[in-house]
Amino acid sequence: MIFKTESQTISPYLKDASNYTSGSADKVIIPESFDELITFLKTNQNPITIAGAGTGMTASRIPESGLIISLEKFNELGIPNNGFIDVGPATTLAKLQSHLATTKYFYPPNPTEPLASVGGTLATNASGSRSYKYGVTRDYVLEADIVLANGSYTTLSRGLSINDPLIFSDGQKIIFPTISYQSPRCKNAAGYHVRPGMDWLDLFIGSDGTLCIYTRVRLKLLPRPESFIAGILFFSKEEECWELVCSIKQSNLKFIDPCSLEYFDKYSLSRLREKFSNIPSRARAALFFENAINNQEDYENILDAWFNYLSEKNVLLKDSWIAQSPKDLIRFQNFRHAIPTLINEENSRLGRVKIGTDMAVSDKYFMDLMFFYQIELSRSKLDFVMFGHLGDNHLHINLLPKPDEIEKAHELYGILVEQVIKWKGTVSAEHGIGKLKKNYFIKMIGEAALNDLLNIKKTIDPKNILGIGNLF
Repeated sequence: MIFKTESQTISPYLKDASNYTSGSADKVIIPESFDELITFLKTNQNPITIAGAGTGMTASRIPESGLIISLEKFNELGIPNNGFIDVGPATTLAKLQSHLATTKYFYPPNPTEPLASVGGTLATNASGSRSYKYGVTRDYVLEADIVLANGSYTTLSRGLSINDPLIFSDGQKIIFPTISYQSPRCKNAAGYHVRPGMDWLDLFIGSDGTLCIYTRVRLKLLPRPESFIAGILFFSKEEECWELVCSIKQSNLKFIDPCSLEYFDKYSLSRLREKFSNIPSRARAALFFENAINNQEDYENILDAWFNYLSEKNVLLKDSWIAQSPKDLIRFQNFRHAIPTLINEENSRLGRVKIGTDMAVSDKYFMDLMFFYQIELSRSKLDFVMFGHLGDNHLHINLLPKPDEIEKAHELYGILVEQVIKWKGTVSAEHGIGKLKKNYFIKMIGEAALNDLLNIKKTIDPKNILGIGNLF
């Protein structure tokens, strides 16, 4: 067991991508084995926060007090076998994908930050640019070894339902409490996932570090596509991009089967022109799409299907980019990931606070959502960019207020939240709630549902040890 008690050795664990500055901890504990972790937990009574890789956006890994446990030594990478792989929670997505690169498999979830740890992606049920087709982290977790705050441990496997008791190593038995809350029917990472008869595993995934510690995860892998067709489509009007996405969702045309539908508004494009000078001057919106090619014999058919389909739509097709080589695929992925980096650099240079949304609604309200965003953002006169997962009705709006506009930006955020809640959407579709979005989360679910989730928390962590300050 490694202990870090000096402030200079603790401080790196009090930072993440949220820029939250109110963290405090007495020490960092780094177990070097499963047995060391269990032994420590059995005698510990102090609050514990689990340290992820520091890529999170909601300060979930930053404690308000107590101890930090870092599982950085739990970074095992197994051998892919029959469509799955066992990994340690500290394994990064970059190392996982590199490990799989020479195999016939790939891991579909594709969050923007490749340095995120697998354990962190489970804690937030992360997704990424390919979630439109491939789904979210929860869809790719087959099994997990978990440890409770008291040192009890068990293996959660698919098919183990909350209708049955959860039994631990020491004979402890947990029965899922009787509650009425159910999670929203859209892409969602806000609070515990609750569905009638669901697997226990699904409850612990996305629990924001408040219910358990992961020590091993078995991930489902898919056969690697032979290649991808990808493109950056440009539009003279933002509404034309939204209408195309609606059309794609409703299409049942053979070969039109995108895994990514990623949006960039006109303010995103104005920033991206710093790095991509060939963005057409008349473009006011862009859509990045990818379509997997599982059989190379279908390549020409799929490419022709897209050209024929797009030629009948309001796309600046002659100005748009279609990948012609593997290098283009990489360049388009870089285009997709560039805007968050550019905004963070701009904020750092200007000393500006970014206020970012992470909301989503069901397909029923997609066009209503887009026009609502357009009207309210225009009315506010605030600087902003809007980009993200258009296929999932899940946009990231980065409000970029001047120092005297911060209160106005928070007021606008509140207006957006109120409407999304009316449409039964979520205030967090992929980043979780953590410590920064608790007030919005309470508005979203209401006091009765919050008490239901607290009941789950008390059932599994009765001494309230794990993740204090997250969610509740």
